[in-house]
Amino acid sequence: MGMAGDMFAAALIGLGVPERTMVRAMKAAGEELGLVDIHAHLDFLPDGTPGYRLHVTVAEEREPLALEDAPVYLDHALTRAGVKGAYADFARRALAILCEAERRVHAVEPTAVPMARTVSLPVIGTAHTPYQREAPYQPVPGDAIDGAFYIELDPQYAAGLSGLETFTHVFVVSYLDRSLGYALKVRPPWRRSTERYGVFATRSPNRPSPIGLTRARVRRVEGNRVYTGPLDLFDGTPILDLKPFVRSLDSVGTENIGNDGWLEGSEHLELHRRGVPHVHPGQSYLHEAQDIVIDVTGAAWGLQWLHVDLSAVTCLAPVYVGGGTVMTSHGQLSIPAPATRFILERYHIPYTSGPVEAELLTPTGAAILAALNPIFVPRDEGVAGNTRVGAGLGHHTFDRPNALWLYR
Repeated sequence: MGMAGDMFAAALIGLGVPERTMVRAMKAAGEELGLVDIHAHLDFLPDGTPGYRLHVTVAEEREPLALEDAPVYLDHALTRAGVKGAYADFARRALAILCEAERRVHAVEPTAVPMARTVSLPVIGTAHTPYQREAPYQPVPGDAIDGAFYIELDPQYAAGLSGLETFTHVFVVSYLDRSLGYALKVRPPWRRSTERYGVFATRSPNRPSPIGLTRARVRRVEGNRVYTGPLDLFDGTPILDLKPFVRSLDSVGTENIGNDGWLEGSEHLELHRRGVPHVHPGQSYLHEAQDIVIDVTGAAWGLQWLHVDLSAVTCLAPVYVGGGTVMTSHGQLSIPAPATRFILERYHIPYTSGPVEAELLTPTGAAILAALNPIFVPRDEGVAGNTRVGAGLGHHTFDRPNALWLYR
């Protein structure tokens, strides 16, 4: 009967995860999101099978979580809940899948594009900055504390830094690993008009190839570290290359070369030029992110408690998604929802409509399923005997049990 984040976590309780401990872990995960109420209660299916319902409510009305902020909140939630290793990686993967789907279906051009050509590049090192949750769009001069910013190269590349100390500035080429999808035409969030520009005519970090370019001052070189001036990068950003800024080649000198293109005369551009911190409204948001972060953390915590082998997950196929339409705050929505459909097709999850006219597979449920990367077997093969059963109950009332079954 489909799948949702709360149903999955509830079914894990049915497999033996201690109810109170899981609820405590999920509450810890939600501490930064506001006042959270989470409780579970036992119910029974018509045949007497016990099942659990989880109720997750964020009591405070808050703005939806920006897509780029969601991974940071999840990392904090995983730390608070004590989720580690492969189980933390599973949770991050589920959220990344969900964020990609949300960005693609709400983009101007979300349709599928032909398979892009790709290349593989080595990561030579890592950026270290004070920015854990938010990073500036341009380096901020006021953050220029000696030692706060540096690039640490992997030891095998350290010899390549010889001579870099003779330059005053360096170009830092980075891989923007928190970028989540892209649209080919974007509306800069600070523009009051609805006019859109090609992504290659903007400095958006969300690009087909999410590569960052930062010019930074070289303070000193020590071993395999390059201490720099302020960087506009998150702590831990992978570094692809360093190139010296050569004044005779890279500076326009006194020549009147270049212009500001469509940014000409923008007050916002002046804020960037002067490095003045400011807010970018109109970002892309993750709908119901508060619940999603908590549900995914709860799922990961339960899998960790059960010591589930994440490389050996099996799912009966096809997955039921429901059908028809539902009314949402955004109007009438066809089932499966656009984000759910994107995940199903992107990750080749076999699915079918029915058996009822309602939403049975939510975007969060689809993301969790894709992150588990299961082997799909036909439903008529059933499951092996001698299994333990956990049922997570949904909140809908149908003429048949609205339940997700987990077997171990």
